[in-house]
Amino acid sequence: MKLLFITRAYPPLVGGMEKFASDFHENYRKQGEIELLANTGGKKNIPLFLVRVIFFLMFRSREYDVIHIYDAVLSPLALMIKVFSKASISFTVNGLDIVYPRFGYQKLMPFFLKQADRIFAISEYTMEQCISRGIPREKLTVIPVGINFDNFPPATESKKSETFAKFNLPAQGVKILLTVGRLVKRKGHAWFIANVFKKLPQDYIYVIAGAGPEQETIENLLRELNLSNRVYLLGRVTDDEKNCLYQIADVFIMPNIVVKNDQEGFGIVLLEAGRYGLPIVASDIEGIRDAVINQKTGRLIAEKDVQAFMDAILNPELDRSTLADAVAAHFDWKHIIEKYRKAFERM
Repeated sequence: MKLLFITRAYPPLVGGMEKFASDFHENYRKQGEIELLANTGGKKNIPLFLVRVIFFLMFRSREYDVIHIYDAVLSPLALMIKVFSKASISFTVNGLDIVYPRFGYQKLMPFFLKQADRIFAISEYTMEQCISRGIPREKLTVIPVGINFDNFPPATESKKSETFAKFNLPAQGVKILLTVGRLVKRKGHAWFIANVFKKLPQDYIYVIAGAGPEQETIENLLRELNLSNRVYLLGRVTDDEKNCLYQIADVFIMPNIVVKNDQEGFGIVLLEAGRYGLPIVASDIEGIRDAVINQKTGRLIAEKDVQAFMDAILNPELDRSTLADAVAAHFDWKHIIEKYRKAFERM
């Protein structure tokens, strides 16, 4: 079976979509025959990429048994493939590509997606969003995002010390809460600081790695609550720095809130934290539910339940020695890619 994989987001750019696409390709090629057609130039390069894809499909799509496309934004390609090829067609959909509110998108995207033979949703919530837009249930399968468990060596003590020093973090006498992700409203940073963190004991600090449009709002809130000395906004960090932060933190926090026309399709950072045995306290909403194994890799808390968040942070009650094994059993890319491969063969 020969597979063509088409994606509009791929490294060297950095992001959740790019990470998924790269991991999918690298892991699938270890098990089966795959050819990659990827945009590596970011949003500015999308028009040229689409022209390239169209010509490729016109002249070469007949070579493939299955054409797999990431994500729903590229759903119009399904009709072109049907014209030029007999290949089976599938998509992986994330969440934002389903709920995107721009005029006309919600009418056209479901029509094109219905042309596919199989649609893989990265979470139960994403699948529900597809069904609510008229995508037939029988065409949908949930396969979560995976994470690599190879080649992630623990940070050395010197690397940890370097990280503490670079970001001016106190190295002793504190408990570190960590959040990694873009500073956008749905992530719940401001809500968590204003309602939960300010009530925690003084020896707790909150470290936020990421950048985004909510940064000014968060900075103003910290000044208003006089918390600038306990909340650290690191901005964008490297992968090495991020992995080190996972290892020096005590609890990983993902306090998302519901925002109209936005959603958390999954939450790869939850797997990254779990890979290092870091306990998770997260909102029990949307795709987060699929990324946290409740009471094994973390605690799922009702959205905006202040007391429950505080209780879970103060008493995580999770065995860090078994946490990483639980993540590996459910989310190792070796298992995830095998699910895809078997699904492609059935197609």
